[in-house]
Amino acid sequence: MNRVLLVLALSVATLPARAEGLEASLSDWGAVGLLQTPTARGMPDGAVTAGLTALGGLHRHIFTGAQLLPGLEVTFRDSTYPSWHGLSEPGVDAKLRLLREGPWWPALAVGGRDVTGSGLDLPGKGRFAGEYLVASRRWWNVDLSLGIGWGGLGDYGHVRNPLRFLGGRFKRDRDPAKASSRGPEAWFTGERVALFGGVEWHTPLEGLSIKLEYSADSFRAQQQDDPNFQPGLPLNAGLAYRPWRWLEVGAGVEQGSRAMLRLAARFDPQQDVETTPPTPPPAVGARPASPDAALPAPDITALARLHRLPARSALIDGDRAALWLDPAGTGTAPLAQEVGRATRLLADGAPPEVEWLTVVTGGAGLDGTAVTLSRRAVEQAASKRGSPDEIWRTARIDRSAGPPPDWASRLALTVTPSAEASLFEQSAPLVQRTYGDTVLTVEPLRGLVLSGGLRVNISHNLHLLDTNAIPAAEPVRSDLPRYADRLAAVERLYAAWLAAPSEGWNTRLSVGHFEEMFGGVGGEALYRPLTARWALGLDLNRVWKRPPDDALRLAPESGRNTGHVSLYWETPGAATTGVLRLGRYLGGDWGGTVELMRAFDGGLRLSGHVTWTEGPEGAQSRYGGRLEQGIALSIPFSPGGSWPPDGRLAAAVRTLGRDAGQRLRQPLPLYDALVAAGYGRLTGSWPRLMD
Repeated sequence: MNRVLLVLALSVATLPARAEGLEASLSDWGAVGLLQTPTARGMPDGAVTAGLTALGGLHRHIFTGAQLLPGLEVTFRDSTYPSWHGLSEPGVDAKLRLLREGPWWPALAVGGRDVTGSGLDLPGKGRFAGEYLVASRRWWNVDLSLGIGWGGLGDYGHVRNPLRFLGGRFKRDRDPAKASSRGPEAWFTGERVALFGGVEWHTPLEGLSIKLEYSADSFRAQQQDDPNFQPGLPLNAGLAYRPWRWLEVGAGVEQGSRAMLRLAARFDPQQDVETTPPTPPPAVGARPASPDAALPAPDITALARLHRLPARSALIDGDRAALWLDPAGTGTAPLAQEVGRATRLLADGAPPEVEWLTVVTGGAGLDGTAVTLSRRAVEQAASKRGSPDEIWRTARIDRSAGPPPDWASRLALTVTPSAEASLFEQSAPLVQRTYGDTVLTVEPLRGLVLSGGLRVNISHNLHLLDTNAIPAAEPVRSDLPRYADRLAAVERLYAAWLAAPSEGWNTRLSVGHFEEMFGGVGGEALYRPLTARWALGLDLNRVWKRPPDDALRLAPESGRNTGHVSLYWETPGAATTGVLRLGRYLGGDWGGTVELMRAFDGGLRLSGHVTWTEGPEGAQSRYGGRLEQGIALSIPFSPGGSWPPDGRLAAAVRTLGRDAGQRLRQPLPLYDALVAAGYGRLTGSWPRLMD
């Protein structure tokens, strides 16, 4: 076996990369890999998976995962196994790519299983925890991988831990029966480590690959539970097949005698979301012969709405014409495409003396950007004699174009079917809740938002939540089953006033029922310079619990203060935003949240978050833990803009019914209202201006 690993090592190090476009398949654990072992490969950016794996009578894995960043893959998993206490083992697995594959070097990644170490400290609960460093090298249709594993990934202990010079736990035995064998404090510890590796051959049959691997997992914890347990051979063989783009089937024989079957659904936002404009862009003809032949401002606004643009007002003043779009950038079209179509309408219908066209983008009555373009440059680009790059040379970007002459009221109906699931329970492998929200939003004046929503509960099995075992005296969200038992209830009913008191500053004041569990009063301030890729926000709220048996009442004895300081950082184009929040949560616990938000063409949104707090006093079930985490996916299924009803399909895998780390679900955060219409999204989608 050592000779086999040596051959793999030499191959990984020396063979030149020759094959491109071969998509990696999933492992038994739900992450990209071979069978039991990981590789340095990842999914396409933004891809999401969900499925289950059965390995003989030994393991059952229910999993969901996402490629949150091009180099970061996160998988949530709940695993069952033969044990005397009958509990499942939830876990969070992560992989970070350190190095892309090059002409003469392999791809390199570091990662781990059960990286958070959450859950009860029962014997053997660290059985799946382990870390690894793995390299992958592709040669034609063959992908070779070789890695070194710690913890459960290195049970065979071929060599001593290369980190033993750090002393302490890096030189001691890592016993899976002990709680110290998992979690951040156990990362890369243990007296010995082991090598693993394998090969995946992408066959000539499209979608079919064959896998062979050597695994260094000796199932040590299972042997501790059952002295008669036989781990079998460390060699595994199997195949993965994708009959359709959205489905992957896996099968194999592992440890020499155990059959494996895996079924997974896959979703790739860059392939499975329609990004082609549903209608052709407005035509730009010759300028009107006289001012009388041009369209007046109200007609331009009405025409823009017919083209599915969220037009609220228009202005013609001398050599300048302006059109206000609000909410801009929230539909399926990129922001620059909306701006381009608005400028086409202005160029086609404005009086002949107009030379400058301004489109103001915003949200909830707040201005995001005001982009002013040369009419002549737009006319040339529309007739294929120019380009967005040439238009940019004479463009001017401002925060605002001044107050609009009028402001049309807006009525929006949003329908959101939602499914939430938890893979973080130890009493059940899967807990779910399904419901539908119908929200009516009215904006009678600029900056004034009135909104009401009805939630219809469809199904749930929330009685299986771990937090039901020992109910909290003062629950925050651990009484979620009582809210889900209702057939229908008012989910939100609030009013908000938004304003821009000075350059770069935006504020919001809200009052009412913000979500199904809490209502009260809240305020928020956001500082966001026009061209900056960062923003700083502060929100403060005084809220009360809404009793589940009376949807419109606030329990007077349940008042609490909550608020956070939030730092936002955007990548160029603002398609990805990282958020760091620090503050006080609904249970009175202090802590922080790290959040990642992604936006893709077609209006798809993907996000992930993790929260750690000190744990609330008096409101924490001992089974709840202090970690709150989740992945959410939102897909539009209607054009959006000013054409109701707007609709989105929402799905999330997250902790449900917890008391620690619970933020108020504010329905109108300032950053969310402005980022879609901001400078980053405009410049990031600028090549789509004339689409």
